Amino acid sequence: MPSEPSKYAGNQFESETRGRFPLMSEILSDTIGRVANAVILKPALIPAQTLLNTAITAWNAGETVLATAEAALPAATKALEDKLASLTRKPDLDSNAPLEAWDATIRSLVAYQGSVYTFLLPNGRETLTAGTIEQRLDALRDFGARLSGQPPSRPTLISLGAIVTTFATAARTLRTTQITAKGALDTARANQEPLRVAAAIELYGMIGLGMQVFKATPEMVDTLFDVNLLRGPAQNVPDAPGDISWDPVTRTLTTTNMPAGATRLEAWREGPGGMPEQLVIGEPGALSVVIPAAITFDVGDLYQLWLQGVNSKGTSAPGPKAGWTAV
Repeated sequence: MPSEPSKYAGNQFESETRGRFPLMSEILSDTIGRVANAVILKPALIPAQTLLNTAITAWNAGETVLATAEAALPAATKALEDKLASLTRKPDLDSNAPLEAWDATIRSLVAYQGSVYTFLLPNGRETLTAGTIEQRLDALRDFGARLSGQPPSRPTLISLGAIVTTFATAARTLRTTQITAKGALDTARANQEPLRVAAAIELYGMIGLGMQVFKATPEMVDTLFDVNLLRGPAQNVPDAPGDISWDPVTRTLTTTNMPAGATRLEAWREGPGGMPEQLVIGEPGALSVVIPAAITFDVGDLYQLWLQGVNSKGTSAPGPKAGWTAV
């Protein structure tokens, strides 16, 4: 009968963090300070500390890339969805939505459901609103081409074709941005996986050296890392940040103290009539988050900006909000 492997035969840092990048971040953030304190008493731990710090530096750099990619995809998706939704959205109570206006222009020039109308819109307005995103984008492209191909005797329809084509091209660009963001996120996740394994190896090596250094007092090994954290206890979602300051010149959101339980901060915003939008995730332990230049604000619009704490269990409630009119 085969014997069970000892508890030292497996690397729990590796097994417990599989598919759990936030947990690895939490373990590393917690462990780095513990090891720094231990080295003061036991300089023999310095080699393990050096290797662990190297792994942590690589992990943090990769995690920043990953966090940016995680923020970019929903932003790109929202932009595309908003563009397609604008096709049937009235700008105000007294104005037609673009699709209504296009349809009205066509009907003013050709017979409704006649041969030309049916050629341009085979299924009426649904021609441009039904199907998958790709089908809708293709339908917009083809609709613009059919309008642009009308005879010179219908210059209004030709002009409308240019408008539709411009809309379709903009929507296709947003779709490309979304697909690129999805690819970047997949790549960032794939690149982070070997960094997770490398960090787990150094954590395991740290425990091994700790067993040698603390062989006379083995209970001290547990001071190098949070045993409960590794075992996945009932960790709570972090508290919300207690205060906030916003510097529009440097595009920086700052809080005075890291919220209890949080390992990072997330920057959020909400524009007029919009929904809350995550902008970017900060560096581990950083009290400030810089909003990238690629994220734009519409001049004259009033935005609410805030921070939220995050750890391996989730994201906190919003902290205090800072109002800012973009300039």
